[in-house]
Amino acid sequence: MRRLLPLLLATAVIAGCGDDAEEPASAPPAAETRLTVEVGGAGVDPKTIEFDCVTDPCDQGSLDKLAAVTAPPDKAQACTQLYGGPEEAHVTGTLRGEPVDVTINRADGCGIASYEALFEALGRKPPVSG
Repeated sequence: MRRLLPLLLATAVIAGCGDDAEEPASAPPAAETRLTVEVGGAGVDPKTIEFDCVTDPCDQGSLDKLAAVTAPPDKAQACTQLYGGPEEAHVTGTLRGEPVDVTINRADGCGIASYEALFEALGRKPPVSG
C-alpha cells in the first residue's frame, strides 16, 4: 500500500489540474481582415481584388484557407517541378490583424495548389492565361 500512496497522490494532483470552465483560444476577429490581391503575369489582364471582412461578412473556413495560403512556405515540403504558367498573385494587407505580404506564383506544384486555394478562399475562379 505504501507504494501505491505516492501514485494515488500524483493522480489526484494531475486530475485536479485544469479548469472545466476554461475556454479554448479563439482566432482574432474576422473584422480585422482586409486584403488586396493584385493578379498579373504574362497573358493575364492585370486586376486587383479587394477582400474586406469589415464591409462583407467572411466565414471562418475562408479565413482559415487564406491563413494557410499566406503562411510562410515549409522549406522541407517537396513540390513537383511542374510549371503551371506565368500567373502570380501578390497579396497584401491584414489577415486577422496580422500583416500579410506574399506573392504566390504557379512556378511549381506547390505554387499551383496555393494559387488555386487562394482563389477558392476568395470565392472566385483563378485567372489563368489562355
